[in-house]
Parts: sequence; C-alpha cells; structure tokens
Amino acid sequence: MIKRWKINHNVILLVTLLFFAAVYTTQVVVNHYFFRSYAMDYGFYNQAMWDFAHFRTNANTVIEPILSNFFQIHTGFTLVWLVPVYWILEPVFGSYTLLIIQNLFIILGGYATYLLIKRKTGNFIIALLAFIHFNLIWGHYSALAADYIDTTVASSMVPAFLLFFDRKKYIPASLTFLFVITCKENMPIWFIFISLMLLIVYREKQMRFAALGFGIFSILYLIFLFKVLIPYYEDPALPYWGFAYSALGKNPQEALLFILSHPWKSFMLLFENHLNDPSFNGIKAEFYKVFLLSGGLLIIRRPVYILMFIPIIAQKMLNDLFIRWGILGFYSIEVVSVLTLAAFLATISIRISWIKYGLYIFLCLSTLTVTVTKMERRVSFWYDPAKENLLSRSFYECDIPVKEIKKQIRKFVPEESPMVASQNLVPHFATRKKIHMFPYVHEAGYIVILKGSNTYPLDRKTFDAEIQKYRDDKGWKSVLEDNYLLILKKNDLTEK
Repeated sequence: MIKRWKINHNVILLVTLLFFAAVYTTQVVVNHYFFRSYAMDYGFYNQAMWDFAHFRTNANTVIEPILSNFFQIHTGFTLVWLVPVYWILEPVFGSYTLLIIQNLFIILGGYATYLLIKRKTGNFIIALLAFIHFNLIWGHYSALAADYIDTTVASSMVPAFLLFFDRKKYIPASLTFLFVITCKENMPIWFIFISLMLLIVYREKQMRFAALGFGIFSILYLIFLFKVLIPYYEDPALPYWGFAYSALGKNPQEALLFILSHPWKSFMLLFENHLNDPSFNGIKAEFYKVFLLSGGLLIIRRPVYILMFIPIIAQKMLNDLFIRWGILGFYSIEVVSVLTLAAFLATISIRISWIKYGLYIFLCLSTLTVTVTKMERRVSFWYDPAKENLLSRSFYECDIPVKEIKKQIRKFVPEESPMVASQNLVPHFATRKKIHMFPYVHEAGYIVILKGSNTYPLDRKTFDAEIQKYRDDKGWKSVLEDNYLLILKKNDLTEK
C-alpha cells in the first residue's frame, strides 16, 4: 500500500509537470508560429546561437548598429554553454529550439523548488503546492511573452543551486553557480546577496565556509567583468550600455558611493517615479502589489530571505528605463524564480497543519487570480495581450496564411543570401551570417516585408515610405507581391 501511494505521488507530480510544460509550450509555439516573435530579441539570439553552434564568434547583424561580437551588449556565455543541448534539439525544433530550451529550464527550476521544499518538509502535498505556485506566478508568462532571454534560463537555475547547496553537493552547486553568474553582469551581484543569506540561514561551519566562498568568488568575478571582460569586448564607438542608473551616478563606482552616502534617498527611489514623467506613475506600485499578493507578503515572517530580492528589485526600480520597473516582459524573472522558495521557506515552521495547508492553497489561488487578472490588463506600458493572454480566444487566432508565407520566402530567397526583413520574420530566418531588420538594408540582396506587421523601429508612415523608396528604386525589382508578402530582389545580385 505504501509503495502504491509513492507511485501515485510520482504520477501526480508528472501530470502536473506535463500540464505546465504544455501551457508554456503552447504560449511560445503559438506566438512564434503566428509571427509574434521579433528580431529584438529572438532573432538576435537565434543568429547568435546558430553561430556558436558552428564554432563561430557571432558578429551579430540583427541588432543595429551591427555588433562586431555578441558580447558587446552583455558578457553573457549562456548560449555557449547551451550549444550541446542545441545540437540535440535543433534538428527537431528548428527556429523554435531556444524557446523549447527555455521552457525546459523553467520547468527544471520548478522541479528543483519542489525537491527542496519536499526535503525541508517531508511533505508531498506542500511540495506539490510549491511546484504549482512556482508555475502560476505571472512573471514566467510575461518572460515567455518576451520570447527567449538568457536571464530567464539562468535565473531558473537558482533554485537548483539552492537545492544542491542544501544537500551539500558542492560540485553540482558550483557548476550551477558558474552557469548562473556567467549569464550577465548583474548575476554575480545577485549571488553576493544570496551568499549572505546562506551565511545567515545555515549554521554548519562547512556550509558557511562554502557560502563565503561563493560570495567571495562573485565579488572577484564582478571585478574581473568590469576590469577585463567588458573592456575587452567593448567597441570604443559603442561604449558599454549596461549601466543606466543616472539617479545614482554615471558609473558603478559613483552609484555605490551615492547609496552609501544617501541610504534613505536611495531607498525612496525604489518607490518614486524618478524620471518625473507623470505618465509613468503607478508602474512601480503595480509591481509591488503583484509581488506581495503572489507570496512576497509571507517573506516578512522570516526577513532573511528578503536579502535575495534586494539587488534584483533595486536594479529594476533604479533603472532609467521605466519599462523595467513593472511586471512586463522578463524584467521580473529573477524575482519570480526564487519567490516560491522564499515564501514557503519563510512559513514551513508553522506547526498547525490545517493553517499551513490553508495558507498555501490560498497563496496558490491568490497567485492564480493575480496572473489571470494581469493577463487581461496592466499599468505597464506596451503590454501586448496577444502574446500573453492564453485565456483569450484571439491568442489562438491568426488571419494570415502562415505556411504559405514561409513557403514563398524559402522559394524566392536562397538560404545563403543576405536579407533584410520585417522584424516579425527575422527570428524564423536568422540562421544565416547576414540578416537585418528593415529598414537597415546594408548589403542585403533581398528585402522581405510582411504586410501589416510590426513596423519597429519606425512608425507606420515612415515604414511605408521606406518600402516605397525601394519599390521606386531601379536597382530593385519585385519578385513576389500578394496580399500578405512583398519580396524585392537587388538587380545586380549574382546568384551562385
């Protein structure tokens, strides 16, 4: 009887896992299939991954101005570490591969959360509720609406690191740690605070020594990043753009000095609209409300876990870009990756069982309500429900013949030819050395325009004027035009 009950536990967990995996896969596959993924960022990452998988450093042509190397934006090596996984999955999933990989990592993060709570409580139901809560949080769906982002993959592995650390499995913990901190410049800063939290939570000497080691290594790697790696990859004509905290200073040194000199002012900036544009009011408040209702309120019971959130919330709220303040896109993924663990670990010491079960069930319901509500509407600018509201019928609808459009492009545009395309098309055809987002034609031999699609970075009027310019140019000729697609070919293009 006991053995059968254990098997049932595994079945319940597997069914729950497959359900959320199916939901995540539905979101990313439908969006990408219906041309709702964009050159920025998915086309950018797809071209980079394709180059890395073929042992080439990526001179990325998707972004404008063209990068001499992928690492000019962020010294992140996540794609490099993912190359073996890409080799296995790409023959099956093609341009969807990075989306599938990202989904797998989110599910792994939820599973690691389940295992750690199960280890701490010995209770399957509580651990299952933790897994469910992790996958109900709004931030995962918002991140997936942003297509693929390295930060999502790396953040999802923080629960795995905490699980390995708790088990005293220091080798896998160290490998996971390295995977995370080499994703982006903010990750070692995050781990300084995670290490400090571990030093306080764990009393065993060996574990404290390990936590201290991770913290010291994070500091050393952070110095190495800004003193060696970033200057090495930086293009003098395109200075490093990762620092955007003018309210604090012109560089990280000035920012640190400001925080130490003006701690109260720095704290208030976490809540104030420091850009002084009243149209941005309410964006920060929306994040805090959603955060608290999705489990953040429970962390107050054991404030030590707040340490994990200090650097990642500070980087959101102190940034010069208001889009980062709210719940849009992947700008909350670090927060939601550890929110479940913090909420559950802060409350598992509650001794009355019915209170504890009731609390976690209520938390899941509250989080689900928040997620569903925010799929409908939100304060954050530029929210696109067509990419995130899985409960809307319109999410599953498309009024253009997707298969025919892809077929026509493959028919008229050779795979080896440089091309420029509408930003919705770029992610599907990014596996080539030179592909640009219209209107940045450069040396492209083909211009491929999806009519009525997103016109970024131009407004509609300017976009249409640019297209007409090439229509009227005798150096270009139309090889296909119908209700949905326009393909122009350069007249002096020599086919191989």
